[in-house]
Amino acid sequence: MSSRNMNRFVLCGVSSLILAVLASAASGYHILKKIPILTGEGTWDFGTIDGPGRRLFLAHETQVEVLNVDTGELISTIPDTKGAHGIALAPELNHGFISNGTSATVTMFDMHALKRLADIPAGDLPDSIVYDPSSKQVFSFNTVSRNATVIRAVDGSVAGTIALDGKPEFAVPDGQGHVFNNLVDKAIVARIDARTLAIDRRWPVTDCDRPTSLAMDEQTHRLFIGCRNLTLYVMDSDTGKIVTNLPIGDNVDTTAFDPATGLILSSTEDGIVTIIHEDGPDSFRLVETVKTHKGSQTMALDLKTHRLFVPYGDVNKLPPETPGGKLRKKVAANSFGILVLGQ
Repeated sequence: MSSRNMNRFVLCGVSSLILAVLASAASGYHILKKIPILTGEGTWDFGTIDGPGRRLFLAHETQVEVLNVDTGELISTIPDTKGAHGIALAPELNHGFISNGTSATVTMFDMHALKRLADIPAGDLPDSIVYDPSSKQVFSFNTVSRNATVIRAVDGSVAGTIALDGKPEFAVPDGQGHVFNNLVDKAIVARIDARTLAIDRRWPVTDCDRPTSLAMDEQTHRLFIGCRNLTLYVMDSDTGKIVTNLPIGDNVDTTAFDPATGLILSSTEDGIVTIIHEDGPDSFRLVETVKTHKGSQTMALDLKTHRLFVPYGDVNKLPPETPGGKLRKKVAANSFGILVLGQ
């Protein structure tokens, strides 16, 4: 064999090997179907999945849509949730909770009947909201008042308010009596003791620009922190030590962890989901990126089917209603729905 043919043979072999490695490393995620939701032109925010009940709860500005995750059927809506941002579920108590940014309230509802039970006063502009099963309390993180309203999930009574000294973003409980929250303007992860209702640790996320999304592997004690400088940071939840960082898309809003597959998934405004695999507590690798829809920066993960539910729509930005005000967003008519991604 000539040297030229030998080089060509070697190059072909190397290329085939690379393709084989990439193929074996790919997650297999792709868009399975689209579920249209023709219910107005409001923008959306976070979604939460009730695994046992097989339902997706999706915050959609003035209401919460409830869909069957297996069929895509729109089951019901929970109306009059002004500025809905997130949903927390306490299934063992049959109670759900919706953070309403515009009305500065948290709506408690019956998970079976999907009926409003109470509107609970919260701080100024409640956004992220989580249920901590160890303390049976709901934590509503209020972005403008920079505090958290703590609600007893059993009856909706307010247990207390936690001063945060920073603007809160996403939060996650560890199941062991702590709730972790990103303080986006300080680049800090705050650890809250759910029993004392106080911050007991503040850990800097070095080189992170605006820590926004947050997920956790409770087994390995690893926090996955999505930052707005196109980076996912991995932090030890016991010590606050940064383990590593990996690239993600632009303007992250949601990160999820699937304990069955070891996959970390981050959705970003540029219309991609970045998929990373946890090989071990200190070993992580980028698997692939999957295209979704521009502006689709939130998602919900179904731990039973491992499918992702990604809201999408054509978002138009409108001028402020008053000089110096914020840009307004409006979803184009008949463009809103859910992308279902699976393997």
